[in-house]
Amino acid sequence: MDFCDLSARYIEALQKGELQEILELFAADAQVVSPVYGRLDAHKFYTSLLADTKSSQLQLHHNICDREGRKMAVYFTYHWTLKDDSQLIFVVVDILVLDDNDKIKGLTIIYDSRETSKKIASLRQQE
Repeated sequence: MDFCDLSARYIEALQKGELQEILELFAADAQVVSPVYGRLDAHKFYTSLLADTKSSQLQLHHNICDREGRKMAVYFTYHWTLKDDSQLIFVVVDILVLDDNDKIKGLTIIYDSRETSKKIASLRQQE
């Protein structure tokens, strides 16, 4: 598998919403930094994200691979349906840092989170 193919596998796994398939892409000690969920280990982040999600559709626009620096930027549009059936659509750039085994050891998620923060807070109040 080519180093840059990881972005397509990541988008596909995220869209399927299968926790184990997503986590297989990550190193055991991987950290995720999200504008809505904060800094969490990958398992906690994706467990929380999937618990809030009814479905996801992602449209990959572009990726930029830095093989030498073991980094990748993934640019996509996220169509997110929350468990309460509300929908959000936003553009995202994910910055992935890989270890020597081509596993994601760090992920920083970048997008305008004003609307998503409000929606997630509303979901929390309904619980």
